[in-house]
Amino acid sequence: MARVAWQASGRGWVALRVVGGRYELVAFVGRGGMGEVWEGRDRVIERRVAVKLLPHDRRDASGAELFFREARTAGGLSHAGVVTVFDLGQDPDEGTLYLVMEFLTGRDLDTALREDGAPHVPTAVDWAAQTAAALQAAHTAGVVHRDLKPANLMLTPGDQVKILDFGIARYMASTHKSSKVIGTLAYMPPERFGDLPADPRSDLYSLGCVLHELLTGSTPFHASEPVAMMAAHLNTTPEPPGRARPGVPAALDDLVLALLAKDPDDRPASAAEVRDRLRELSAATPAPGAGAHLAGDTVTKTITTPLTGAGPGAARTPVPVRAVLGPAAGTPTPAGRISRRTALRLVIGAGVTAAVSAGLLSDRPADPRLRWRYTTGKAVTSTPAVVDGVVYIGSDDKNVYALDAATGKRKWAFAADNRVRSSPAVADGGVYVGSADGSVYALDAATGNRQWTFDTGNSAFDINTTWVESSPAVADKVVYVGSFDYVSALDAATGDEKWAVRARGFGKDASGFTSPAVVDGVVYVGSDDHMHALDAATGDEKWAFVTGGSVASWPAVVDGFVYVGSNKLFALAAATGDKKWAFHADEPLLSSSPAVVDGVVYVGSDDKNVYALDAATGKKKWVYATGDKVRSSPAVADGVVYVGSLDHNVYALDTAIEDSPA
Repeated sequence: MARVAWQASGRGWVALRVVGGRYELVAFVGRGGMGEVWEGRDRVIERRVAVKLLPHDRRDASGAELFFREARTAGGLSHAGVVTVFDLGQDPDEGTLYLVMEFLTGRDLDTALREDGAPHVPTAVDWAAQTAAALQAAHTAGVVHRDLKPANLMLTPGDQVKILDFGIARYMASTHKSSKVIGTLAYMPPERFGDLPADPRSDLYSLGCVLHELLTGSTPFHASEPVAMMAAHLNTTPEPPGRARPGVPAALDDLVLALLAKDPDDRPASAAEVRDRLRELSAATPAPGAGAHLAGDTVTKTITTPLTGAGPGAARTPVPVRAVLGPAAGTPTPAGRISRRTALRLVIGAGVTAAVSAGLLSDRPADPRLRWRYTTGKAVTSTPAVVDGVVYIGSDDKNVYALDAATGKRKWAFAADNRVRSSPAVADGGVYVGSADGSVYALDAATGNRQWTFDTGNSAFDINTTWVESSPAVADKVVYVGSFDYVSALDAATGDEKWAVRARGFGKDASGFTSPAVVDGVVYVGSDDHMHALDAATGDEKWAFVTGGSVASWPAVVDGFVYVGSNKLFALAAATGDKKWAFHADEPLLSSSPAVVDGVVYVGSDDKNVYALDAATGKKKWVYATGDKVRSSPAVADGVVYVGSLDHNVYALDTAIEDSPA
């Protein structure tokens, strides 16, 4: 297909391609998952148009018939909030299907969110109400969109929202025989993952995802992999936008959660109901500048962070609402004057570096426990290693970072080929770390330069892989590392394998080995619902403890006891595996691994908290709330706890303060 539509000549500009014998392609506008869009000129009426070209195999007569049927139905819609379709057809030369539509100027909401951040609450409500009104017109005509998302909502210079691409999703699904669903996973309703057909309530769920994003800058669910995103839509209860952004009315929170109901029967009955409820909220919510409204919306400057995770099913990285100045990803953030609760509710990812509005300032000082925060590009589940004043840590953005322990400033970053959830092990000037690309890397601790790579066999995207998200342990010049099916002992100098032990129940029940800990010639490592003690020289098992739940953390071994997280945090006798005590967090999963220093156990939980517990009794000493689940394991050095969170941040917390502001 020609990319250049016009060329210069002595007589001006001459069209290089004409579609359907009538529409001259003037300029290439863009490409998406559903074809190319060109600016065109209608030769007959002499007007500016938009021409959408969809790939099509001319041998697929049924597909073309479905396209014409869907496009004609969508083209019959007459509503100010739906882009007008002028014509449709199939190019006789290439067989390409095309739609000719009104040419719109402006930006889609995806671009608006990326460039401006989340809008004022009244603006978000207005845009959603316009979208609901247009959906009601389509649903009344029997048309379901099936792929509603910010990229398919065009905002004109007059702040009018128009829905694009009605009818295209169903046609695209028919041309992708390998999949029953076509759409964008971050906005897709749960019923689309089963055999249930899309209906108007499916569009309402997608509208709920869009509205959540307009209010908070983030889609309701965050997952780096398609399967995890699907599982979130099916099983995870979304949080109301008001928890992430102050000033969102309770009635608006209720509406968003109703739109995001798992069961279509629990959602609003129609788009008309949604439109009416939004208009009532709009009437009750003062416009920006009209007096008391969303705290902080009077700020005169907005800085947004870039979006990451582009691709099918990717969720948007949270972007700041128009209330604070937030640093870009990769910026160390000292504690500011905004209270911890307010900062967390804003979901700004990075910390607050300046007070920007009298309505947002806290009357109390910021939580004194927080020393600094460093924001990476994605979730941080890696456990920090702190050696000689440097914090080494990995991120789902595929990088290994070296940060100054005192300030949080980056010293270097090494890019792996996949996410780095392993915790670096640092010994003799080398940093050893595993990646989901299936490799264990040896890096120079001072520069981040790669010294050697050990390939475990496969990458993380094959169900039968041996990917490495376990963190290596180094003892006596041997690197011990767990993977999906083995725990291995490698020569630290060469990467040669000394021995390997296969996971219990491999092929059916194995969930892979956790990161090992090596103390006094014994390797302590979890696999499935067991905690193992292995001989470090041979790999022979000394004892095993059944936890009753999947062992999601690596063990910490201190003063003759093994501390390990599963559905509880257990304290076990290192010599025998006998249980000393167990601690229950607010969530039943502790995949963070404990750190034990000076009689205190530090551990993170899926309830978003970092806990400090008495090592002798398991009783809680203090708790610190992050912005998302804590699956990173704390590292403690010089009175500071370093830990990562799924909110993309690395935290440095003071251990000496018994309590901190709520």
